[in-house]
Amino acid sequence: MQPRPSRPRFWIALQPSIVRIYKVAGLVALTAILVGLIGFLVVNIFYFFDHTWIRPIVLSPTHQRVVDASTQLADAKLRASQLVTERMEIDGQLAEIERVVAADDRFIAEIGGAVDAPKTPDQWLVRRELEKTKLEKENLVGKRVPLGQRIESLKLRLKDQDAVVGRLAQTPYLKAIESKVTLAFIPNQNLRNLKPGAPLYGCAWGLVWCHKVGTVKAVLEGEVTDIHPHDESVQRGLMVEIDVTEWGASEAVLFVGSKPLWFL
Repeated sequence: MQPRPSRPRFWIALQPSIVRIYKVAGLVALTAILVGLIGFLVVNIFYFFDHTWIRPIVLSPTHQRVVDASTQLADAKLRASQLVTERMEIDGQLAEIERVVAADDRFIAEIGGAVDAPKTPDQWLVRRELEKTKLEKENLVGKRVPLGQRIESLKLRLKDQDAVVGRLAQTPYLKAIESKVTLAFIPNQNLRNLKPGAPLYGCAWGLVWCHKVGTVKAVLEGEVTDIHPHDESVQRGLMVEIDVTEWGASEAVLFVGSKPLWFL
């Protein structure tokens, strides 16, 4: 029998290096798992206690909220126009009443004394027309008060409607029709940390490497709902107008007041 050939010296020399590579790869994998686990725990714990996050939203002319705001403004203007038309109609009715009453007064003044004691059929006919004219005048004078009250009511309603139109016209949603506008959703539990002029911070990687990207401008009226940036739960809150850089507007979440981890 021939002797069994021995392993090449090359493989024998390479075995320690391969073992070291396996050890390094295993150590790197375990380190990555550990870092990922720590990061997962840190992020979950952070969002459980954090009350500074907001979600930026870039509005465009086709955004649903912009379309809704445009529709509301158009409806408000239509209602205001209808109130103006109704007031003009009542003004026309009052002017017509004044003209008819003035004509009746002239007729009563000219004919009234001539038929106090009618004797002929023609005098009785004139007397009848006189009585009809007096009754018509009384009826028209009686309509003045309710029409005047409607005018005053329309003035108040029109004033309120003009105020509604003014508020809707100033909303940032309508500004998005002509230029890009960035708003942000903030949940109710985070409102205590929000004030106009507060700085906004964005992070390049999770919760680290953060820097200032803008400021808060104003809080908008009207409650809305949106999604939590971490657990995707539905949140109730308000919209705020913000002034941020283009990079900040593209971020999924920003933080109000300070960096999320302060020193990072």
